[in-house]
Amino acid sequence: MKNTPLLAATIGTAMLITAPVFAQDATEAPSESSPPPATIDTDGDGVMDAWDQRGDGQPDAFDQDGDGAPDPKPETESTPDPS
Repeated sequence: MKNTPLLAATIGTAMLITAPVFAQDATEAPSESSPPPATIDTDGDGVMDAWDQRGDGQPDAFDQDGDGAPDPKPETESTPDPS
């Protein structure tokens, strides 16, 4: 019976030590591996196929290949420097 307070103190200390570890796992940000779902239907077919990344209500990124992710931005053709 005299060991009960010692046991309670040991369990309490262990909980205090491990609590931050569990709290950190619960608050980690979601991984960036998957894009958020598209929010704009640009062609009226009922399928969301564009993203408003700037927050201005206009589509900024498109999914034209149907994979559910924004398509890469096309590289602009640059003209060679004449100098």
